[in-house]
Amino acid sequence: MVASVLVVAVAAGAIVAAVRSTGGGDKTVQTVAGHKITQKDLELTVEHFHEEADREGKPFPAKDTAGYKRVEKIALGLLVDQASIRAAAAKLGVRVTEAQIDAEASAPSGESEEGGDIRVEAEAAFGRASARTQLITEAVARKLTKGITVHAAEVHAYYRSHRALYGATPFARVAPAIRSQLLSARKNAVLARWLAKVRAAEPKPQLD
Repeated sequence: MVASVLVVAVAAGAIVAAVRSTGGGDKTVQTVAGHKITQKDLELTVEHFHEEADREGKPFPAKDTAGYKRVEKIALGLLVDQASIRAAAAKLGVRVTEAQIDAEASAPSGESEEGGDIRVEAEAAFGRASARTQLITEAVARKLTKGITVHAAEVHAYYRSHRALYGATPFARVAPAIRSQLLSARKNAVLARWLAKVRAAEPKPQLD
């Protein structure tokens, strides 16, 4: 899900600007469908996981250890997945604007006691990346499921086959809820198939 964060006065503009400019001259760790994932992108994502572990009171592996490398690989896998979804959506003509992301994700609510500005930047970057992926996925779902419908006969059939669930409740009373349920399930299945196809084709995370 998209991370929920609060606006910080004054600092917000500077943080968002910094996040947008991330990667300008950084070493490219991996390229996915023309999108460059930089060392800075990777470091900020790992830092988000570090912050999350601290919030939950869990230990976090020290840098240059096998455990840290595993976290880096997980973080890179997430970045590869986000880039792959973005590229696949673009092929469908689906894109989101920076203004839409601004509306969905705002700056984090403050610095942690340890880590300072880097953790603020990491949380802002993670929030924006998550917001972008969420907005893209929602837009893809709308596009792919636009013509999907549920016919009255299907609603009747579901009601009859699950009659025990409704007891004496008449069909007319539950028909709208059944239709909504069937429609949601059908749309979710279409999106799930699309995501599975994207993920089956995406490259494996490659670390030096």
